[in-house]
Amino acid sequence: MSEHDANNELLAGFIDESMNAIQDLPALLSAYKNDSENVEAVHSVFRTVHSIKGNAGFFGLTAIKKFAHSLENALDEVRNQKTPLTEDLCRALIEGIDSLDQMLHAVESQTHQETLSDAELKLLEQVALLSKTKGAGENEDESADALIADLLEMADEMTAAGFPESLQWAERIRELGKVSAPPVETKGISSPAELLPQEFAIGGFEVTLTIRRLIEMFIQAESAPFDDDRSTALMELFAELKLCARNAADPVLLTAIEDAGRNFKTIYDSGIGVDAMLLSIVWEQIAPALESLTPQPEPEPTPEVAAPQAASAAPSAESSEVEGDSAKDKGAAGKKARFLRVNEESIDNFLDDVSNLFITCERLKDIQSRMAHSSDIRELIEELRQVNISFSLQANRLQKSVVSLRRVPIRGMFSKFPRMARSLANSLDKKLDVHLAGEDLEVDKSLLEELDAPLTHMIRNVADHALELPADRKARGLNEVGNLWLSAEMTRTHVLINIRDDGRGIDPNRLRRKAVQSGAISESQAERMSDQEAIELIFHPGLSTAEQVTEISGRGVGMDVVRTMVQDNGGEIRVESTLGVGTNFTIEIPIRQAVLVIDGLLVHEGNERFVVPFDSIREVLDLPYEELKTAGGVPVVTLRGTTYAAVSLAKTLDIPQADKSGGDRFSAVLLTSKQGDACLMVDRVVGKRKVVVNSLQNILPEVRSIGGVAQLGGGELALVLSSSEIIRSLKC
Repeated sequence: MSEHDANNELLAGFIDESMNAIQDLPALLSAYKNDSENVEAVHSVFRTVHSIKGNAGFFGLTAIKKFAHSLENALDEVRNQKTPLTEDLCRALIEGIDSLDQMLHAVESQTHQETLSDAELKLLEQVALLSKTKGAGENEDESADALIADLLEMADEMTAAGFPESLQWAERIRELGKVSAPPVETKGISSPAELLPQEFAIGGFEVTLTIRRLIEMFIQAESAPFDDDRSTALMELFAELKLCARNAADPVLLTAIEDAGRNFKTIYDSGIGVDAMLLSIVWEQIAPALESLTPQPEPEPTPEVAAPQAASAAPSAESSEVEGDSAKDKGAAGKKARFLRVNEESIDNFLDDVSNLFITCERLKDIQSRMAHSSDIRELIEELRQVNISFSLQANRLQKSVVSLRRVPIRGMFSKFPRMARSLANSLDKKLDVHLAGEDLEVDKSLLEELDAPLTHMIRNVADHALELPADRKARGLNEVGNLWLSAEMTRTHVLINIRDDGRGIDPNRLRRKAVQSGAISESQAERMSDQEAIELIFHPGLSTAEQVTEISGRGVGMDVVRTMVQDNGGEIRVESTLGVGTNFTIEIPIRQAVLVIDGLLVHEGNERFVVPFDSIREVLDLPYEELKTAGGVPVVTLRGTTYAAVSLAKTLDIPQADKSGGDRFSAVLLTSKQGDACLMVDRVVGKRKVVVNSLQNILPEVRSIGGVAQLGGGELALVLSSSEIIRSLKC
């Protein structure tokens, strides 16, 4: 890996980790504001912002460093209880965290600015005024000397406090400050990424692997927390190198390693946490010693002594290959790669499953070889059956492993909504707090992509429609700050997304009037509607309750599109609302997998094959035709005192119906879904099958009764039925 690639990888890791860490900060600040005893919450916020500031400085992101530094100053005042975390200060800090998140996203998209914008500077001035700290860029000493000074101040505080166990490390901090403080100017010191590709030797002994492990520890500190395990590993590497230096009789190297190891242990033992900025102190101390262990470059030949033919020689095959690779890289640069964050345990399980498949393949080869020379085939058939059972189990585990690799935390989608909602509310002179739950729930990445647009629209609606102005909320005896709750949970078959607010609620009478005025319904229909049916009008195409058209809403395009998108993915959306209390939307959508393997019931209708998912089957029936009745012109079947609508599969799909003349019984499947139950009459029930389902959404988007196509044994195909859509069609 080149130095440029290594730096880009480190920067990407820093941005990714920082954006993940930022997501929890608004909730932590709110937790501390509501409970001042929860000091760990504000300490956690401070540590995260401090780490982002230090790393931003390492990568030369000046604007982010300055912005984070100003936030850090205010947080330092709050955590030391010099400034109370008032409602206004908390809201300003959260807005600052949102801005910091936007700046990190700008770095990711390569649109960031080197200087702070007027809006960002104005926000920092507000934070400084509320927290009584200095503004952006004032007295911003980011040097290692300043960090040492902080440590010395902490050492004095610990000593004055009279804790005996602190005296030893306090003295070491003083020693670090007096003896080992690195100079501010560090232009001559190589970065860890620059030294990583080098070879290293001590006294003629190869130590490249050991030193590279040491350097990698410093690199990892830029993108991941430096926990106890890593700290212990780093101290062990220092001990190993110290032994090498002693054996090589290199006193200069030995002293540098001893000092760096002792100073790192001082920082680690202090309990303040090892972050990238503190670790840079140790790096600046040991880097010159490591540089001295690298081979010196050969002097370049002068033009006078260079071989004449070298200048005119044609490019070598190797150089041409490098140029070709470079061209490929440039061609691929325009296409952004898509990545998944994968749990390491999932990878391990996947590799285990693949390994087991290789073993099974070898067993099959062995049986095949023995079948060619065996006179008793029955024994081999039984062995083949056992292998097939084992193979089926392994294939199931492998499929589940692949599915788990595609799962990502819903946090990635949820994380943008609080900032978006708060920003929109602020632009409308409203105040809004956002509460998240279930962010760690993992779902298929493609499902998140489908949910993103409808959730974005609904959350914008909360800020625009549901949330009242602070004065209006106060007049109703409520806190001027509105609330939005966004949560996720998972059942065995579905993902549930809940969006709830404590705003004005939906007025069913107002919706009735709007619907009549727009011609969506007649006055007589409006009079017959229950309040819940009137509230459901919010999903009617072209119907809007906004008083005026704005950039946000009021054009009559919205919740009907949301419902269509949810239904296109086999889901349902429900709404409950109480005037003056709030509104609650629930989205229930089937769990999606890239390749779905399901247990299904194979049925025939004429010459066609269909699969009914087992999850939607209550009962398989074989009934006499005399049980089939008519009620209100609709075929029905009564089972154990309960009457169900009966629908023919052939009529539902408008396909030729099999000739059933002369038969006195019929086969049926009792279906169940959120929409209710129904009896599906089929030509013949074949039996249970495990099938691989592929979506037909892009091929047959209008055929809602079909949920996909299944691959059967022998290369045959069967359409997978959507029970919920079949039952819904009966109610239309």
